[in-house]
Amino acid sequence: MSILRLGLYLLMVLGGFEVGGWLEERGVLGAESGGMLSLNRLYLGLVGLLLGFLLVPRLSALIEGWWIRLQRWLGSLPPEVPVALIVASSAGLLLTVLINNLLSQFAGYTPWYSLLLALLLSGFLSALALANRDYFHIRPPAPPPRPKGGKILDTSVLIDGRIAEVADLGFLEGPLLVPRMVLRELQSFADHSDAQKRARGRRGLEVLERLKEKVGLEVLEAPASDEPVDDQLLTLARQNSAALVTNDSALLQLARIYGVKALSVQALATALRTPYVAGEVVRITITKEGKEAGQGVGYLDDGTMIVVDDALPFRGQEVSVVITQSIQTQVGRLLFGKLERSATSS
Repeated sequence: MSILRLGLYLLMVLGGFEVGGWLEERGVLGAESGGMLSLNRLYLGLVGLLLGFLLVPRLSALIEGWWIRLQRWLGSLPPEVPVALIVASSAGLLLTVLINNLLSQFAGYTPWYSLLLALLLSGFLSALALANRDYFHIRPPAPPPRPKGGKILDTSVLIDGRIAEVADLGFLEGPLLVPRMVLRELQSFADHSDAQKRARGRRGLEVLERLKEKVGLEVLEAPASDEPVDDQLLTLARQNSAALVTNDSALLQLARIYGVKALSVQALATALRTPYVAGEVVRITITKEGKEAGQGVGYLDDGTMIVVDDALPFRGQEVSVVITQSIQTQVGRLLFGKLERSATSS
């Protein structure tokens, strides 16, 4: 049984009991010697309880319905309206208490005047508070500002995947930030009909999971914009004083123009390759033909390409090559060489 129903049952019993006392005082039921515990009052209290069995379920349902509608109505109001009404009504009642202490000394000041005064003060102050309800606006506490800095990752560096290896080795510090637009781009790749793009997109999402476990990852929200993704990334990097991590050479050039710090995993990998100087001897396998006549091309273990003069006849064979020149290009280091005499003579 709910508290509301229990209270209504008690009111019905008390009502029957009081009706019995009222009738006894007027001689309708006759005088009883029992006083407050007369049988007439007890009987009428029992009648009130029996009537309660019929009326209370309906009354409780009606009151609960009113209460629910009242809550919905209050919930639909702006938050400052209930606050203004509560503060104003409380102030009006407090003023009524203070004024009652003064006016109660005068003859003829009845409780009805006090009730009228309370209604007038509460109504006036409530109207005044509603007219200035903006002052009662409850503003939620602002979230603590996120410290600026960190590194913003673009799609190319996530698809590349090598940044996860750098993080696993402990050479990457956070915080790492991935814009929402990059997540959408990876998702579109992962759902693409082309198998190659689908594989790249899924690899990018897997790299994000690894980075979140190793270093920590935060999704960077940005307002919707029709600007190109590269421009949005540069704007976010400037607003957050963050570095932009990318493998896109065009984006790296734009970052330098905009004055944004940019990091390239491709440039890092190139810088970490073993330096070779003229005169060093390496062994490679000639895999394909070079641009010039007779040239052969091979690769070192770190992926560095070597162009070897007069090495095409040794295609598919492992040969010793003497480094003659090293050139740095936009895509990495390019080496030139010639066959070692011992290799050619054999």
